[in-house]
Amino acid sequence: MDIYLAAERAFHLVPQISLEVARDRLEQKKTSLVTGTLGALIARPKPEDIQIVSFESRLEAFWLINVFVRTVYERSHTYTISVSGAEVHHVTALGQDLPVTANPKSGASFSLNGVEHCVEERRQSFTFDGTGTKMDLSKYQSFEKSEIADLGQFAPAGVLVVPPQAHATTVVRAVLAEVIKPVQAQVIHEERVNVEALDINFRPVYAFEYEWVTKGKRVILEFDGLTGEVHSGGKKQNDQIKGLVTRDLIFDVTADAVGLIVPGGSIAVKLVKAVVDRRK
Repeated sequence: MDIYLAAERAFHLVPQISLEVARDRLEQKKTSLVTGTLGALIARPKPEDIQIVSFESRLEAFWLINVFVRTVYERSHTYTISVSGAEVHHVTALGQDLPVTANPKSGASFSLNGVEHCVEERRQSFTFDGTGTKMDLSKYQSFEKSEIADLGQFAPAGVLVVPPQAHATTVVRAVLAEVIKPVQAQVIHEERVNVEALDINFRPVYAFEYEWVTKGKRVILEFDGLTGEVHSGGKKQNDQIKGLVTRDLIFDVTADAVGLIVPGGSIAVKLVKAVVDRRK
């Protein structure tokens, strides 16, 4: 089996909604959003009772992996072929004299052994969040994005870059485990997996912390900077971020690492990767 790993890439998805616009939209709906989150509280506050305490602009990572799988193999198969009538006793085909078998249910037939020459090809796309959980994040693929040339120096002003907990080896392992399936074959001529895209993407998220002053209750609302979706029960990550965003740390897939992903058999891992300065 040959496994090809494409060049690793990192992208920054360009916000479609600014922090200021997001804050203005939440201000207009803060009463219903906050009381909806704190549903156990019956009293409905006045707008001035709910004050913004803090906010955070951050970039959250998610993985996109595209793969192409190609398998060329041979398998033996016995074909059962019906004859034209009960009067047929045997058939000569491909230089073979083949006996005819009578079956009360299916009628008279003969069997012919052959070899099927098979080619299977398929493409699949996978997305994972920063924790390595597989989920459908394809909705973000239509948004404008710019490639990050140097992850180590990627630090937009006033924005928290959240490093992924799951690195490349973790998500590649999950993808290969799903796409590599056993083949019922006598001979396998080619078995190849092309990881055509191994991309990490950073999408904009805004977190706003509100306090219901008279009740002493706080709520964090997360605003998606691409779609405008609002999620309650969010969290701020500024105090929780540990670790650096570097290419060597995130893109940790090596030939040895991939060789350990798929146990057994003979695996040739060919790294088709961008030439990068490992000092970055």
